[in-house]
Amino acid sequence: MHARKRFLCLLFAALLLASLVPVRTDAAESVCFTAVNDQLLPLSDDTMPFWSGGQLYLPSSSLNGTTLGLYCSYNHTSMTAVVIKGRSALTFDLSTGSVTDNNDQVYSGRAVQRSGQVFLPLGLLCRFFGLDYSYTHISYGYLLRVRDSSVVLSDERFIDAAGLSMAQRYARYEREKEAAGTDTTGGGQTTPGTAQPAPETPAVARTVYLAFEATAEDRAGAALAALSESSACVLLTPEHIPEMGGLLRRLAAGGGVPALRIDASAGAEDALERIEAGNRAFWAAASAKTRFVRLDNADGETERAVEEAGYCLLRYTVDYGAGLPAVPRMTARIFSAADANRGSCFVFLGADEAASGSLGALSAALRAGSCTIARINETLL
Repeated sequence: MHARKRFLCLLFAALLLASLVPVRTDAAESVCFTAVNDQLLPLSDDTMPFWSGGQLYLPSSSLNGTTLGLYCSYNHTSMTAVVIKGRSALTFDLSTGSVTDNNDQVYSGRAVQRSGQVFLPLGLLCRFFGLDYSYTHISYGYLLRVRDSSVVLSDERFIDAAGLSMAQRYARYEREKEAAGTDTTGGGQTTPGTAQPAPETPAVARTVYLAFEATAEDRAGAALAALSESSACVLLTPEHIPEMGGLLRRLAAGGGVPALRIDASAGAEDALERIEAGNRAFWAAASAKTRFVRLDNADGETERAVEEAGYCLLRYTVDYGAGLPAVPRMTARIFSAADANRGSCFVFLGADEAASGSLGALSAALRAGSCTIARINETLL
């Protein structure tokens, strides 16, 4: 009797425990962002990476035009996708499911088609082309980040720097899903490929121009190296120019945009004399001159006189001359200022010593937000 009672108690407990196990529902797949090195790519259902058979698949379109140096083309007639980097190439035959390199060596893996896109096995691409990737859980789902040796930010710092851009893209993605009649909570279903997002105003394309002041040749060189681009505007004061022959020749050869920083507190005549003296010193050191000028403490009359003399005045949209905040705060402010200024923002980062510590991370964060870092030119002023 006791044994039967004990059995019934155990059976009841098992049934009760089973009733507490949640029933699985057909929830929607998690959103997956894609980044290449320090650049965040567009978010779309059609190009979203996915797992299949234990393999992570990446759209071939994500490889073109990035810092990875890869190029992918697809031939609809032969149903082959070719990925090239330098002299190395992988050919994916979608009709046979085979993969070969340019020496006809066969590899395990296959390309697949989905939503009109060709997707490639990321593991094979990484092994063959010497890449690396991470797959990180974030607030919106996951972040797939493909990297090579040119990457600047760690995953943690990249997620921090790209947080604003991911929030904006996720909100736009949700709006498009809602407008297309797709239930993003997993309670509804739509036929793949039939949803048409409602028209919306496209996001403003952002272009940023970065500037810093050169106070010493080595420090200015370090700041340019941290940016790893030739787009920075370098401000030169006449008193420092004679000490910077190497930097001046680098700027004259296109390694940056030279500009004169002039104290205009003594009026227009004195300002013009300082500009001419700075250009004479620049010519003596590097056989070059500049028409870009930043006037400090200038009144309206002085600015007009300098412009009438043929010089282009630099006016900052964002001025960090008093000190640089953390990169995420800088990025958010720059994006906001650009959006309020028809997508354009001219940023002064202060002196070279301070700028060199932030330029690499800042430029990576700006690129992560699909923001172009460009050279200032006279037509923009």
